[in-house]
Amino acid sequence: MNKSSAPCLVRGAAMEYEDLFKKITAWAHDRGIDQADPRVEFMKMAEELGELSAAYNKEHHAKMVDSIGDLQVALLIFCQLVGVDHKEAIEAAYNQIKDRTGKTTTAGVFIKQSDLHD
Repeated sequence: MNKSSAPCLVRGAAMEYEDLFKKITAWAHDRGIDQADPRVEFMKMAEELGELSAAYNKEHHAKMVDSIGDLQVALLIFCQLVGVDHKEAIEAAYNQIKDRTGKTTTAGVFIKQSDLHD
């Protein structure tokens, strides 16, 4: 199954990612969010990241799931507002890291080869 057709669970039902993206786009349009100031949506992402941080620190799984979803919705809307194709952005990021070499620390942090100091 490729990345773009992976099913997402939405209230117990499988929903294809592209269908979900279209629903989010329509939801934002219906509320006029798709015409908002991108700075407002950027601040929304920061707010959602803060909520995710709090949920993670409290080990509250359900709130983490909710916060991750909210953050993704805000990011998708932000992409629309600033004219960035979200699929193109993630593909570009993957293409940049796919052949990257380096070292993973015992804490699980990956350090790319060019940042390693001999």
